[in-house]
Amino acid sequence: MIEFKNVSKVYQTKSAELTAVQDVSLKIKENEVFGIIGFSGAGKSTLVRMMNGLEIPTSGELIINGKRNDKLSKKELRQQRQKIGMIFQHFNLLWSRTVLENIMFPLELGKMTKSERIKKAKHLAELVGLEDRIDAYPAQLSGGQKQRVGIARALANDPAILISDEATSALDPQTTDEVLTLLANIKQKLKLTIVIITHEMHVIRRLADRVAIMEKGRVIEEGTVAKVFTQPEQELTRKFVNVETDTAPAEDVKHVISELLQKYPEGQLLQLKFHGDQVKMPIVSEMLHQFPDLQLSILQGSVHQLQNATGSIGSLFVQLIGNEKDIKAALEFLNTMRVETEVYKHE
Repeated sequence: MIEFKNVSKVYQTKSAELTAVQDVSLKIKENEVFGIIGFSGAGKSTLVRMMNGLEIPTSGELIINGKRNDKLSKKELRQQRQKIGMIFQHFNLLWSRTVLENIMFPLELGKMTKSERIKKAKHLAELVGLEDRIDAYPAQLSGGQKQRVGIARALANDPAILISDEATSALDPQTTDEVLTLLANIKQKLKLTIVIITHEMHVIRRLADRVAIMEKGRVIEEGTVAKVFTQPEQELTRKFVNVETDTAPAEDVKHVISELLQKYPEGQLLQLKFHGDQVKMPIVSEMLHQFPDLQLSILQGSVHQLQNATGSIGSLFVQLIGNEKDIKAALEFLNTMRVETEVYKHE
């Protein structure tokens, strides 16, 4: 569906050349949700502008539906853009138009009659849950409702590809989850390919099938969401994952950690990471059953669902107290159960 082959994008400024994207190779499959994550300046927005034809690669090839972007005529490029829907961070609604009129706007350049445009816009308003707000103006809507209008408008031309460019960044956490659920339902109903551009790992965890991590114009890591969350290879990826999955002690338990390390210097403060079926297994209980002389205090824990509840990851911070032999044997047991274990040293 979408393939980047060694794509670079270089801008010429007055003083120097600026490389926004460098040697990126990606394959985004049909009907999947693909996430691209990175901080500001990573090159995400430039990738979007190349996907929707606003920019042409300086080198390399960008192929969409079997056609190279740089080989398209102006007419072909316009036709391709019509099949790529865009959802933006700041909604970009027309404030003097109602919800229905905003949704109808992309249809006005086509050959539909007004009655056909109204019928389709009403259907899309219903699809995004705004059928009772079609006569409202943007100023009368909440942030989540405005984004729903933006989603409906992006679907007006029946796109095969939907690009979400930081679409949830301006929303509160609850509204973000509602919008992500809506996008998941739309993808299921309409069989779309969705590309998510974001700096929020929560968005990736909730919606994406695969993800690429960008830094300084390069893709530094790529894989399924489950693999990237459970086996991150790059330091930046680990930072994203740690923030999202609480794999660092919360501030309010750090003083407890300090006290325990002072009180039980012979003990071990451990971070245990579980994924897949491990989350449902009584691994810690079995460990304590096998080593009854050990004491264990749970300091912090969390479980997160991946990819629409098709997988799980969990994290526990525990203080393990006992003799050196039993602790070593317990760590070996955890290793045989494929639980990732790290010794935490509090600074």
